[in-house]
Amino acid sequence: MPQATLKEEIVREIKNLSATKAKEVLDFICFVKHKKALSRIDTTQAYFYSPTWKKREQAAERDIAAGRVSESYTEYEADRLFADLKKNKRKAVK
Repeated sequence: MPQATLKEEIVREIKNLSATKAKEVLDFICFVKHKKALSRIDTTQAYFYSPTWKKREQAAERDIAAGRVSESYTEYEADRLFADLKKNKRKAVK
């Protein structure tokens, strides 16, 4: 099939997709375009390369620089926090 025909077929297929499905298609296109680079990333670490993670890290760095941080949790306190989150006793901060 000639390339122009393939592109036309793709356009026809995505024309009436919901916004959610269209986002999935865009994510897949991004994956295809960057497949070579992505294949070099350890899959267990892939989330740390995501735009969401990078944005949150930048926000955390700004908070630290501005002094907007609380004291550290002890190991026990951290364990209790995560246990409570797993039991839905506390709401995770988004």
